[in-house]
Amino acid sequence: MPQQEEINRARIELDLLLRGFQVSRMLRLVADLGIADYINPDDNLSLSDLAADCGVQPQPLLRILRALAAFAIFAIAPDGSVSHTPRSRLLRTDASNSMHHAARYWTAEGPWKAWDKVDVALTGEMIPHEAAWGMSRFDYLQANPGEARLFDAMMAHFPDDRHTAIAAAYDFSGARLIADIGGGDGTTLHHILTRFPTPSGLLFEREDVIRSIPHDKLLGGRISLVGGSFFESIPTGADIYMLTRVLHNWPDADCLRVLRACRSAMKPDALLLLGEQILEPDPADGRPTDYLLDVQMMVMFGSARTRTESEFTSLLANSGFVMRRIVPTRSPVSLVEAVPA
Repeated sequence: MPQQEEINRARIELDLLLRGFQVSRMLRLVADLGIADYINPDDNLSLSDLAADCGVQPQPLLRILRALAAFAIFAIAPDGSVSHTPRSRLLRTDASNSMHHAARYWTAEGPWKAWDKVDVALTGEMIPHEAAWGMSRFDYLQANPGEARLFDAMMAHFPDDRHTAIAAAYDFSGARLIADIGGGDGTTLHHILTRFPTPSGLLFEREDVIRSIPHDKLLGGRISLVGGSFFESIPTGADIYMLTRVLHNWPDADCLRVLRACRSAMKPDALLLLGEQILEPDPADGRPTDYLLDVQMMVMFGSARTRTESEFTSLLANSGFVMRRIVPTRSPVSLVEAVPA
């Protein structure tokens, strides 16, 4: 039987988990206000000056910051001045791999309301996001461009650092043209081409995403942009086709449509790379964030999910590919390498 001390510790830990939504919501508040950017990385700022900068009242701000400081997010001196901790520095927009955008996104209105409807997923009655908003996630993002651009920014600065990790883990030097299918704002492709000077890149995305990409992200013309739907057709002629964190957004039937469209576009000697988190069947061996991502996909898209290695093998076999190997990266995202069967 567990000892009383162990039971008490478990109770405290569980209590903090139960209140996690409160911490997430406060993090979004301070990120929306840009508080981390007002405080210099190695300096402090008086509470009154910080409140004035943000246009809010000092005392309510103090109460929010005290609560976050209890989690080592910001530090408050006895004189009331506010300074950074290693965690709060990550909320600065100029931080390497900034978590500012993630803090704003996870409790943004779209996901926040969808998670409130998570119950409907258990009956198969509806997709939680559709129960909350009356439309699919992608329709919602098209109707709410502000949140769509926030989502793009969050993905570009995702805390797993997958963009640089993918570029560092795989040798892209032999490719002439790399096609990033569903590649968001092209951040992964940008990192790859910066590291490998020989290939050119093609970013294929929805028209609304393509229109939002500034020209200064195109590496002086090395990246070309093509808009369209990967369910209909995919540009031909690339040596490597990449789908980075795309398939986990879709159920099996839609994944097969995307993969078969890739297969139709590919030359016999082209390669397919899937950048995905590989789910461990036993949670004791996996990362908690992998399982949170899996449920996030259920909330947003229903049958979409994070998949195991055997599930990827099956998807590839049923769409005309053979899995060759899985290349780990220093991030949670691995590269599943496949070739046309």
